[in-house]
Amino acid sequence: MVVALEMVLPGLAGHWLDEQLGTVVLFLLIGLAVGCTAAIFHLIQMTRSDKRPKSSGR
Repeated sequence: MVVALEMVLPGLAGHWLDEQLGTVVLFLLIGLAVGCTAAIFHLIQMTRSDKRPKSSGR
């Protein structure tokens, strides 16, 4: 859910900013690019943390 929100919220913020400034889709595209990049980095971080070897506790 967090990764999905990371992708969508910057795009929605960009859309809102486009409406406020009267631009067509400039900030929407920037927001989507930033959101997708953040989501990819977050997914990579999540998968790397799952692959850590578990200690035996001894």
